Amino acid sequence: MSVSLRPGKKALSVARTLHVYVSMALLLLMLFFALTGITLNHPDWFGASSADTQRDIAPLPAFLVPVEASSVRWQDNAAHWMASNWQGNRAEVEISDDELVLVQKGPGRYRTITLLSEAQQVEIETLDYGLVAVLNDLHKGRSTGPVWSLVIDISALLMLIFSLTGAFLLLPQQRRLKRSLGYMTAVSASCLLIYFWFIPA
Repeated sequence: MSVSLRPGKKALSVARTLHVYVSMALLLLMLFFALTGITLNHPDWFGASSADTQRDIAPLPAFLVPVEASSVRWQDNAAHWMASNWQGNRAEVEISDDELVLVQKGPGRYRTITLLSEAQQVEIETLDYGLVAVLNDLHKGRSTGPVWSLVIDISALLMLIFSLTGAFLLLPQQRRLKRSLGYMTAVSASCLLIYFWFIPA
């Protein structure tokens, strides 16, 4: 008794519908991840490895003068002011005897705000790596927050659905299926050979 692996018409119809609509929903995201894969692999081609640096100095507000660097209350007030003024988080402010530091990381950007107790001023240094670096960090999900992380997870899930439904639709087409499996085996084997032969241990 032979068992047929040929899927039914209803299953194929569902798979075809999923494949078409998921592919259209993912079209721009797949193009984004494909293009940023190239920019990530070659950051020097697009200037993503060099930053424009901007330095600014800001005075302390009146309620923080005179400076009482050793006072816990003053430190707390200063930390809250820094977090509020630069849209940061109070818990991220690092406090020491002579300075308070708030580091903010975003896609393609790195900013350090330093309150110098002795100088009674705040120094702000901003490193901007440009648009390509922003896109690269979005690709990696680096310094992008939980919402964008969820977008990446959903995109990955939809890509799995897109790939698996595409393979499922090939099952009734035995000739194309065999040819596709051959391509898959050749590409996968090539990647393994490249890994073992050309990638340093």
